[in-house]
Amino acid sequence: MSRIPVYLITLLLLYTLPVHADEAMDYFNLAQKGSVTRKKIELFTKALELNPKLAAAYEQRGLLYYFQEKYDKVIQDYQTYLDLAPEKAQAYRMLGLGYLKTGEYEPAIANFSRAIELEPQHPAGYAYRAEANRLRGKDEEAIRDATAAVKLRGDMRAKSEAYKTRARAYRKLGLMDLAYADTRSAWESDPRWSYWVRYWYKYASLEELRGAGLVGIIVLALVLVFGLKIKPPGKEE
Repeated sequence: MSRIPVYLITLLLLYTLPVHADEAMDYFNLAQKGSVTRKKIELFTKALELNPKLAAAYEQRGLLYYFQEKYDKVIQDYQTYLDLAPEKAQAYRMLGLGYLKTGEYEPAIANFSRAIELEPQHPAGYAYRAEANRLRGKDEEAIRDATAAVKLRGDMRAKSEAYKTRARAYRKLGLMDLAYADTRSAWESDPRWSYWVRYWYKYASLEELRGAGLVGIIVLALVLVFGLKIKPPGKEE
């Protein structure tokens, strides 16, 4: 007779598990349709409380955490995602960005390298690894990765990041003509900037860039070289 309660509990768990899974998907779908980041995170979290193995919820919530600059949570969510789901280059790039933003350059490089292994023709992995190498003082490696990124097709914002990284490295090495040229290419290739700004930087000479005056120097130094936030990799532009 003592086994009866055990059987009843087991049957109850088996009966309720699909219900919880369905409820988790309901919360996940609501989050996908939402437009408010805070609310979307709450819904993804609720979905994961009901189904901790719902890998896509970790992926989507991790991306939202990136935009909130909660990089420790980005790392946690994408590590969990990769434990549950098949390997995906974008997940490794996001995990690498989380480490990059927290100043952990070695694991950042390792994850960018894995992303490159999975998608060798995608420029983002090279672009972000270039920045990680630059920040750890490996300028030659940064230049090599940035050069690989700008030669590949697709993801113009990632290529713009590569140009900026290479410009910083060139400036550090005293190669100012190359630095100016890459700064111009960063503006030209970045789809976030208005057409007329990109047009001017496409056709302006290096002498004109040098003569842009104090305002131009401030813009180049603070906005182009230091100011723009790295975009998380996603679908190609």
